[in-house]
Amino acid sequence: MAQVAATPLAVLDHDQVERLLPMRECIDVVQEALKALDRGEYAMPLRTIYSPPGAVGAMAWMPAHRSGEHAVFGMKLLVVVPGNPARGLDSHQGAVVLMDGTTGQLRAVLDASAVTAIRTAAVSAAATRALAREDSETLAIIGTGVQARKHLEAIPLVRPIRRVLIAGRTRQRAEEFVRSSSSDSGVSVEAAVSVEDALRDADVVVTCTSSRDPVITRAMLRKGMHINVVGGSQPPAHELEPAALADVVLFTDRRESLEGEAHEWRTAVAQGIIKPDHLRGELGQLLNGSVAGRRTADEITVFRSLGLAVEDVAAAQHVVGKAEKGRA
Repeated sequence: MAQVAATPLAVLDHDQVERLLPMRECIDVVQEALKALDRGEYAMPLRTIYSPPGAVGAMAWMPAHRSGEHAVFGMKLLVVVPGNPARGLDSHQGAVVLMDGTTGQLRAVLDASAVTAIRTAAVSAAATRALAREDSETLAIIGTGVQARKHLEAIPLVRPIRRVLIAGRTRQRAEEFVRSSSSDSGVSVEAAVSVEDALRDADVVVTCTSSRDPVITRAMLRKGMHINVVGGSQPPAHELEPAALADVVLFTDRRESLEGEAHEWRTAVAQGIIKPDHLRGELGQLLNGSVAGRRTADEITVFRSLGLAVEDVAAAQHVVGKAEKGRA
């Protein structure tokens, strides 16, 4: 039997991923991945979470397979350590692993912290490009961590943002975030007094916290805004008051993830606040044109991001492809 030649293993660290995955490129990469998911080219289960007794963090497995011309087996392996930000580290650590779609051979290992940080904000930007009013100029970001910084980079790439308001757990954290933020883009970045203050004039909102209590209530909603709900991918964490779902047009990255992992959705359905058909559609359906997006300027649109393995795999394939071209 003829032997298949071994292929070089690509190993890409945090800095290499950051360099090879510019935000603008990643927005297009994840958009195409979500469209491919809607077409049935990707298959994946819900993520598996394991919290070992006495451990400081939880482990997550997120596998996916892509069929067709660009076939690949992929998996993101994560350890989520809530205490890491105090150490100056991202809470999400791990690896994205790619294996050949035909032979199963190991092809690449990438730093998952960098992939996750970039692709998460890129997905929000893709949703914002599809759903936010085109004249949106004011962005509110709730949170002051890695995702807040990446969303500050991503959202102005798809809307003419002139002003950004930052709200954190404390005013001090928001002010520290503002001081450390670059002003090269010409966007004004300010610390808000509170979440209510940040949302008062916001056209686009991003929530990226680990809060177990809602940071946005029904009373804070304003006509015409678009909200990306990014944090809280496992119950009981949630950032949006369940009652608020009754007033919004809702989209998500994947229905199965929404139903299995979004605490505010499950609570709202269980309490009869909304019906299971309240979801207008998945982002991939919207991008492929099979469901309608924003219908009026006054609609309040929400994109509930749970985070999908297909986003990690697509981003990783893009990075590896660029790295291989650079070596050729």
